Amino acid sequence: MTQQWDTTVSEEKPTEKARAIRARQRAIGRELRRMYDDVAQEAVPDDFMELLRQIDEAGDKAGKGKAS
Repeated sequence: MTQQWDTTVSEEKPTEKARAIRARQRAIGRELRRMYDDVAQEAVPDDFMELLRQIDEAGDKAGKGKAS
């Protein structure tokens, strides 16, 4: 069963529940950005770079064969 959060906030003074929801959403957003930044800064493994190089070379060879 999926839990749904009530995120509606009236135009009047925010309730304690609404403040807690917004605080939780901000905390989740900060953590997601931190995690994404950590992953984006990681170096690409050498094995993966070698695989990409091989795929590029295979694509170049296949492209030359089709042009003839």
